[in-house]
Amino acid sequence: MKLSFKDFRLDGKMIWRIVKIGVPASVTGIERSLGQVMLTWFIVPFGTIATASHAVILQITQLLNITGSSLGQGAAVLAGQALGAKQPQRAERSGWLAVGLFTAFLVISAAALWFWGTNIIGIFNNEPDVLATGVAFLRIQIAAYLVSGCVLVLQQCLNGVGDTLVVMAVTLLGMLAVQLPLAFFLSKHTGLGVYGTYWAIAIGTIVMAALYGVYFRIGLWKRKTL
Repeated sequence: MKLSFKDFRLDGKMIWRIVKIGVPASVTGIERSLGQVMLTWFIVPFGTIATASHAVILQITQLLNITGSSLGQGAAVLAGQALGAKQPQRAERSGWLAVGLFTAFLVISAAALWFWGTNIIGIFNNEPDVLATGVAFLRIQIAAYLVSGCVLVLQQCLNGVGDTLVVMAVTLLGMLAVQLPLAFFLSKHTGLGVYGTYWAIAIGTIVMAALYGVYFRIGLWKRKTL
């Protein structure tokens, strides 16, 4: 066998298809990272207790999101296969089924966190002040957990069928246009203090869940071709 570049050529159409899908996805990742950094920046001035409590809640959230990401990736594969087979209704059912499964998991998890939040936070940090603040953060965050199924799963489905531009736009609106301005206002200009940041996170997540749910139901993504 001999390696030859005689017939090698750049496939412009394929490169453009990759860029068209990949660039919005990479921008979405930047938006999420930037949003998390900014939210932490709002919390840090309230002291080490608030910052430590926030770090613990992030760890709990990441653990819960593993299930959602896994179900979302599975649903994305099934949705992509179904669209390729010209079965858009089957693709939609795959997404909603994954949302239902993850939401059921989150409801059970939310109940456990509500009643045993102190014990769960104590696994990560058992300082009394961190426990008290962390439980308060956690109970606000539960409002976000209950709708996270629509966010995590449906964005994975949309990414899987190549509709990454919509995911980028919803993330931009939810995090940078809702969460961050609200976090600034509620934490700086109301009596909520640091808890205002968590209310902003919950409200932003609810907005993103509604946008994903409506868009997914309308079904414009079913016309996507790769």
